[in-house]
Amino acid sequence: MPFVSLFLALALLMVNQKIIASGTNLTDVYTNQVVFPAGFQVGDYIEFLGVSPADAGASGNYEISISYTRGSVAAAATYLASISHASPDIWREVGRVNSNGYHGMGSTGHNFTIDCNTQYGYARFRLRAINTIGVLTDPIYVNVKVRSINLNGGWASLNVTGNDLTVTKLLPMTNDWSLYVGNTSNTNSAHIAIKALENGNVGIGTLIPNSKLAVNGNIRAHEVKVETANWPDYVFARDYQLPTLQETEKHIKDKGHLPGIPSAAEVKANGVDLGEMNAKLLQKIEELTLHLIGQNKTIELQQKMNSTLNEKVRTQEIRLSNLEDKLGLIHKNQKSN
Repeated sequence: MPFVSLFLALALLMVNQKIIASGTNLTDVYTNQVVFPAGFQVGDYIEFLGVSPADAGASGNYEISISYTRGSVAAAATYLASISHASPDIWREVGRVNSNGYHGMGSTGHNFTIDCNTQYGYARFRLRAINTIGVLTDPIYVNVKVRSINLNGGWASLNVTGNDLTVTKLLPMTNDWSLYVGNTSNTNSAHIAIKALENGNVGIGTLIPNSKLAVNGNIRAHEVKVETANWPDYVFARDYQLPTLQETEKHIKDKGHLPGIPSAAEVKANGVDLGEMNAKLLQKIEELTLHLIGQNKTIELQQKMNSTLNEKVRTQEIRLSNLEDKLGLIHKNQKSN
């Protein structure tokens, strides 16, 4: 991108002064600082005059944005304005980050306004507070950053207060997106809560999501529904080759786990596909059910055979008892003769 100068001016109603900052793009993030010295009389509006030249003169896709935090005047509201390749000569208001009820843009009853001028060659935006004036006792430092599209290491700041690492960060026009969580009131570094890649993968607790949703941590839910195909109803098909218990026993002795089920080492290395694993477990349950049905039929057949044998034994016992009675009578008659 060719050199682009940013002009940040504090225009005064009482004292007609302007402070201009410019510099060169030495790294992927160009940072410059505007210093308002002690004793400087602060007026009632801050105005971003635009860029020089009016046309950015850059090729390809780009965007230059400016953000400013108004502090106590507007309850720390942050305003954004930008130009892009679509309209390189026009600065436009693109948003505001604010949690109070102020809406600006000249709304009745509010204590500040936002003005945007889109005239070619005179593009600018201005943040105005009503009936405000003050004299600085200490210098004020305003930081301006411009991110280079060619280097992905940079980011654009939405807030220039607090620790530079704790502000909300955006990565526009890049191949991924990150949601940073931090607090501008302390010095703790912000951390990435959600990482989204161009291929649609989203990571929570991980910066390298290798699936559509990768979570490095616990998940708690009231209900989880997993859609899968190839449900193992085929186990009950007539042509299904049901493994024998002897084959299963041999596999367990040789491998240390059930056939078709991953080992503990495989699960540790690759994890478990819930849908696939549920299907495999159901397959084993269905195979076990078929074995139980077969064993039950064998038991029922054995019970029938045992019942038949018992009847025969009972019949033999009755015949034997009758013979014993007859023999007893014959023996008794022989003694009486």
